[in-house]
Amino acid sequence: MNEVTAKVKAVELINKDVYQVNLELDNFRFIAGQYVMIKLPTGEQVPYSIGSAPHELPELILYILVSDPDSLAGKVIQHLSQSSNVTLKAPGGDCHLENGKLPLSSEHILLIAGGTGFAQVKSLFNDLVARKFKGKVSFYWGVRTAQDTFAQAWLEEAQKKANFTLDVVVNEASEQWQGRTGWLYQAILADHSDLSNAYAFISGSVGMVYGTLEQLEKQGLKESHCFSDVFAYAPRPEKPNL
Repeated sequence: MNEVTAKVKAVELINKDVYQVNLELDNFRFIAGQYVMIKLPTGEQVPYSIGSAPHELPELILYILVSDPDSLAGKVIQHLSQSSNVTLKAPGGDCHLENGKLPLSSEHILLIAGGTGFAQVKSLFNDLVARKFKGKVSFYWGVRTAQDTFAQAWLEEAQKKANFTLDVVVNEASEQWQGRTGWLYQAILADHSDLSNAYAFISGSVGMVYGTLEQLEKQGLKESHCFSDVFAYAPRPEKPNL
């Protein structure tokens, strides 16, 4: 990873606790699915998936969840809000479209995100559109409540793409939400009876990634066909022998 300087163009709260950060970065290259490390004045480095696609450069978008203002994420937003430039280490990560394990002639790619894992999957989705991917792409985004959604304009536009589907699944039903509800994996299993030929990118917490993978394996998804940043820092727990 190289150390680079980006201009801070905008820091905007886009729902109750998620900020969209727009950066400008010249002479930079990355592959959809990679991340950056934001360097704080304290020396701390915080990773965030890139939420825009390579063809959108020099603009680079991040989505940052701040559940507690005193958290590390809160410090990141404070630093970005007070700075005209930010130092990054980038790009990082091998969970991307050119990882050497994903045939771009695949007939079906699943893009699965929980919460702000949306950023990585949105980058992958936009890049597959730009590459004119011929197979089927199924994007599933799971959030806890309807208030946790964001990027509505992008969602509406993304749903118009041929051969690309996008489903937002809200875990907790409410009168404010008219879309799909329940667990994310349940929606995927309901839509796809056979995942034996599918490839999947899963972006979210460690528990979400492995829990989703375990459920989708029941419908034929192979672990070797599944990619996640989680695999690099939290190896899959071994199942106990019964």
